[in-house]
Amino acid sequence: MDFTAIILAGGQSTRMGSNKALVPYLGKPLIQYSIDLARLFTADILISTNNPDLDHLGYTVVQDRLMVKAPLAGIHSGLLHSATDWNLVLTCDMPNITKGLIDRLSAALDDSLRMVVPQHNGFIEPLCGFYHRSLIRQIERNSIAGKYSLLDLPGYIPHRFITLPDLTHREIALLFRNMNEKKDLMG
Repeated sequence: MDFTAIILAGGQSTRMGSNKALVPYLGKPLIQYSIDLARLFTADILISTNNPDLDHLGYTVVQDRLMVKAPLAGIHSGLLHSATDWNLVLTCDMPNITKGLIDRLSAALDDSLRMVVPQHNGFIEPLCGFYHRSLIRQIERNSIAGKYSLLDLPGYIPHRFITLPDLTHREIALLFRNMNEKKDLMG
């Protein structure tokens, strides 16, 4: 199945102190981990950001149309510019997401669904998963209603949560580790 990758890189990076997408981590910018992972699956990569300093990466950069400070706006923008029904959403600050996880998620894609994301220990990870392009209008309705959380979407759409019962708590913590501050880069 063909899909587009949408890499979210639009946060303010206030806790990091500089654009976290470009902060070096183990020898390369954080965003490069998501780009490298996405390239294993598709050549169609969009970077969703309002930061102009990501144009040099060689991928289409799309800006938010919804004026809300939430990942919902970045996904909306990516879906508007996507040429495929299914879209893999990754965030620039989770460098430990693996090909194996994306394989699991993509194996669960079904035409009857609109969202497929991982779930572990009662937590949903909406910043790593698949979103169907037909969600554009639902996201706009949610935004108008003041519902900016991606966790609001499953209440309105057919979705599937993929559990990870074979992974330990430690493996899950590493997989979904989010880099928000300079101290997160240390280990």
